[in-house]
Amino acid sequence: MLIDTQGLTAEAFNAEIGQVFTAETVPDPVQLTLHKLVEGTGTNGGHRQPFALIFTSPMNVMLLEAQYRLKSASGLEYLLYLSQIVSPGDGLRHYQAQFN
Repeated sequence: MLIDTQGLTAEAFNAEIGQVFTAETVPDPVQLTLHKLVEGTGTNGGHRQPFALIFTSPMNVMLLEAQYRLKSASGLEYLLYLSQIVSPGDGLRHYQAQFN
């Protein structure tokens, strides 16, 4: 079941931190781990508090900046726009999905 991300808040992802998500990619699916959740400050006109989801993959996996369908270990599916961010030297690639 595809979840509408318009009304999601950071709290919706708290239980998913550390869990593996499968991204539908060609030719094979890619597994990403939800590494952490970063909450922003302020509000966007009262809509929600901004936040970002930080995903990781092994260094031998590289996703292009694009929209991906990700399925969580709990069976929920999200359509998220991922962009690669600077990795802190931990041997993993880091990607973010931002919610404003």
